[in-house]
Amino acid sequence: MARSSTDRFDARLRALVCDSDPRVVGTVAHALGEAGFEVVTAYRVDVAVVRLLDERPDVVILGPSRDVDPLSAIPRLLARAPLPVLAISALRDEASVVAVLDAGADDVLDPAFRPLELVARVRALLRRRSAGPAGVAPDTPLPDGLRVDPGRRLASVDGRPLELTPIEFELLCAIAARRGDVVDHRTLLRAGWPGRSDVDPDLLRTHLTHVNGKLVAAGHPGLRNVRAIGYALRVEGAGGQP
Repeated sequence: MARSSTDRFDARLRALVCDSDPRVVGTVAHALGEAGFEVVTAYRVDVAVVRLLDERPDVVILGPSRDVDPLSAIPRLLARAPLPVLAISALRDEASVVAVLDAGADDVLDPAFRPLELVARVRALLRRRSAGPAGVAPDTPLPDGLRVDPGRRLASVDGRPLELTPIEFELLCAIAARRGDVVDHRTLLRAGWPGRSDVDPDLLRTHLTHVNGKLVAAGHPGLRNVRAIGYALRVEGAGGQP
């Protein structure tokens, strides 16, 4: 359901926890909640798939499920969204661990985990993902002549500099990193106002309207607004207002 203009988007990191054992789900949810995460839970993989699409989490913690084997559950989830996955599994031998990692898990944790270790591993997965290929490499050409250099904090279109405020630059970096794919509101809020969960969506829209105007003025097609979801770079199209 679309959010009204008076809603607030929660900028906290969101974790999806799926395990058939309510005790494990409760332990994981409590540990992550205490660490500041928003937690979405499921006890079956089919429910987790639905919540993956509806809730758009940042990371998945997947334990044993009665409805689907983990080796098939992980690819099924990743087919819906390429998220980091931490598998909780009592694997006794190296071959079993390798099989889970080959299925798409980023890390494997024993069910007798310590809560702080769980949180640390989840954060490590998110750090690695944010520093990975999805980032904008300095001076890498982007759609329609856009270039963004996060290190020097410079942006240009076909050599024409964009005069952006610090928040505008962070928002453009987050959008440019997806190269035309949609970036959801929560991700944009974390980029522009890290650590805050009370930012008015009208403020986000205002900053993105300014970014769009500066892109269009420099000859770029600008931004595309996907209602109730997020924003993306326009590619191979006419400019417009977000």
